[in-house]
Amino acid sequence: MSGYTIKFNRTTNHIDGLTVRTTGGGKDMGDHVSYYAENACGSLTRYRFAEGASYATLAEALEAARKGGRKLCKTCEKAAEAQIAAEAETTKNEGARVAGKLKLSEVRGDVLIGSLPGSGTPHAIRQQNGENVPYCPLVPKSPVRSWGQAHEQKPDLELCARCSKVVPTGPVEIVEEQISIPGLNKTVTRRVAKPVTGTTEEKTEKDAMAAKTMDKAAQEKKAEEIRADIERLPSLIAEGKDDSAKELMESIGKAIPSITGTGAAAIKAKLRAEAEKAEKDATKAKADKEKADKPASKEVAVSKETTLEATLKDTVIQDLVKKGQEQVKTLAVSKFKGGHQIAEIILDIRTQILNKNGHPDLNAETDAAKKNTTKVFDGLLEGLPEEGEDEAADAIRAEVDSIKKSYRNAIKDVRALYLRSLDNSPEEAKKYAYALEAHPDKKPSEAVAEFHGYELRTRAEIAKADRERKALEKKKVEDAVKAGELSEEEAAEALSEGGTEEKTPKEMRAAFVKRMTNSFKKQVKEIKAIEDAAEQEEALDELTVLLSALRKELKA
Repeated sequence: MSGYTIKFNRTTNHIDGLTVRTTGGGKDMGDHVSYYAENACGSLTRYRFAEGASYATLAEALEAARKGGRKLCKTCEKAAEAQIAAEAETTKNEGARVAGKLKLSEVRGDVLIGSLPGSGTPHAIRQQNGENVPYCPLVPKSPVRSWGQAHEQKPDLELCARCSKVVPTGPVEIVEEQISIPGLNKTVTRRVAKPVTGTTEEKTEKDAMAAKTMDKAAQEKKAEEIRADIERLPSLIAEGKDDSAKELMESIGKAIPSITGTGAAAIKAKLRAEAEKAEKDATKAKADKEKADKPASKEVAVSKETTLEATLKDTVIQDLVKKGQEQVKTLAVSKFKGGHQIAEIILDIRTQILNKNGHPDLNAETDAAKKNTTKVFDGLLEGLPEEGEDEAADAIRAEVDSIKKSYRNAIKDVRALYLRSLDNSPEEAKKYAYALEAHPDKKPSEAVAEFHGYELRTRAEIAKADRERKALEKKKVEDAVKAGELSEEEAAEALSEGGTEEKTPKEMRAAFVKRMTNSFKKQVKEIKAIEDAAEQEEALDELTVLLSALRKELKA
């Protein structure tokens, strides 16, 4: 079995796929047979369980099984820990495998390379029962798509880290095969990589030595040789010997893959990074020097004709910029006015609908007010032609969300202006007789605003008042500092405190909910970007467990 699967019932998690087995026989249960020897935990073969997420490594499966509201089966836990310990001991005795990621140029050229649908990470793959299967322990949910042999791919692409540990490496020979095309009576030439399997006589002594695995001393010696070449690179670039620098860089690139043995991938990755940094830093240093050495008088040498052309061209460009700014301003004003016009219509709809207390539903508290507001936008979309059939319909779909935002921004301003208009509209004010009776000493606008807790100022008026308040506070503090009544530190503290109004409990709850919602959405987006299906499933399980725990807290 490849991979490990969490199986569970209402109270307990189990781990299926362990190599440590129990002893025992089997018993025919009618619809299934209880083979105790098939699993570390006899429960897995005696009972039926729901199947959860699968994981490539036992450590990941064990960690996931320990989380959540269900407990982990003690038998499975002990068997998992024993298997992990046994694998660690085996690794210790046999020597650690190569760490890090291999580049495709380092993979044996005949190995097939592919990827999972929707993922760009290259995997080494092989044919198994007619299907493409990764070399790594990953259990894909969808078929793996083949790109072709490794020698046909971009050499700098990095292979999956787990595949890098087990993929074959070594020399290949490229042979050309003639492939006939059925039905066309034609043949084409295909280049195919095949592993070098010649006799000892067919290989030179140098090739035979290179094929051997290096020990640590050999690795260090080869790395020092490569670093000596890396140190020569900046001087070649600085002297303008670009061809020589390019050849040296190619030579370094070919020498790095020759390092083999335990820990080779990490050494090669470090050498590549050093070479790339040396080339980048030297190129930048050369460019900075050329810029500093550039004569200041060079601009003076420009002819009058060229200067005139540049001036005329710049004038044309600036005229176009101004024209663009005017167009943006026109569209912005049009959008602003459009949002206000839609908000006025929707507010008019709300004044015709009464809430449960028999008052005009200006705040859209009833289902009728909400549904009719939604119809203004969604009802329009329902009647549009299919996407791509009508340009005007496609434009409406593209802009409707932006229009909704303009309306939401405008509705509070429109309501404030409507309430203020009640002072000059006795007939309209009669709709709010209940508010006028509750506050007979106030104007109609003030009475309705007081009764419902509405704001009579527009957003612009509120912002202006806030700026004036802050400016006045700042002046008072500055005067106090000049008079010696406050220190600079006290003044800074006073202005800091004055700039933040104390929030109500409701406002603080709303801010908390907004922060949590944004954080949750960000987390979901990051999980969607995970390429490893098992890791993605684990992350989703963690969020599900968190939501379950939160529900329990709320009920408590």
